[in-house]
Amino acid sequence: MGLKNVFSHLDFITKRDTSYPTPLELMNVAVKMTDIIKLTGNDDLLETYDLIRLRRIWKYRVEYELATGSFQPELAMYFYAPYKFVGGFFARHDHFRTRIDDCEHFLSGLINYYNYTY
Repeated sequence: MGLKNVFSHLDFITKRDTSYPTPLELMNVAVKMTDIIKLTGNDDLLETYDLIRLRRIWKYRVEYELATGSFQPELAMYFYAPYKFVGGFFARHDHFRTRIDDCEHFLSGLINYYNYTY
């Protein structure tokens, strides 16, 4: 069920033109799930899924989220109090909205990616 969920959303995740952190969290879990399935010797469960595509989109989304959803100094300088924004996250498709739950989802996705990858 978990793999069907992520694979049914891969086209949406790939084509999304603004940052959207919750699919990254979904992909983190899916990649971990595929690795656990391999470790338990149940590779036959993964035969119908393109795992290379999953990992390629996973890496792409991480880089895209950082590039399009985080307040880099060059972007924050256009706001009233730039020092409050640098290092934060925003939803560009919603007028650069910054909310605590958005930041939590961004951080959760990025930290889990980093911890699992490195």
